[in-house]
Amino acid sequence: MTTIAIRQATAGDSDQVAHVVRESWLASNANLLPPDTVQRLQHSDTMSRFAADNWRNIWVAEATKGDAQEVVGVVGMNPDGVIWMLYVLPGFQGCGVGSALYDLAICSLRQAGKRKAMLEVLAANENAVAFYRSRGWVQEGRRTEHIPGFRFTAVRMGLALT
Repeated sequence: MTTIAIRQATAGDSDQVAHVVRESWLASNANLLPPDTVQRLQHSDTMSRFAADNWRNIWVAEATKGDAQEVVGVVGMNPDGVIWMLYVLPGFQGCGVGSALYDLAICSLRQAGKRKAMLEVLAANENAVAFYRSRGWVQEGRRTEHIPGFRFTAVRMGLALT
């Protein structure tokens, strides 16, 4: 039997956090990218460095099966009320892991006295947009950016916490 526990990340979780972000993001968005960009992202250590610098603002969902433990989901939020990441490994999506991480983030922001939560999600990621809309988030704007090999439009969304 697999059990899921949520805990605050530690500095030592950075590689596992990066793995979850990379695998989840690529599973949802690889079809939007040129193959050379996908390959570059698969071998990048940028997210590991970022997670190592920001672990105090990250929570992880950890699956335990027998004696083995694996980080299968992550959520990151900042003191300004921005949820800047919420990712779940593809094999654990649809099992409540993302909802549990989301609920923790919203509860934490409310407890911190935030009146509004904000986030951005790729417009083409219809599952993520639907996930947030079903929880009351509303679109507040869009932005389009171009980075080498990838042009994307992000949807800015907000949620009143009062």
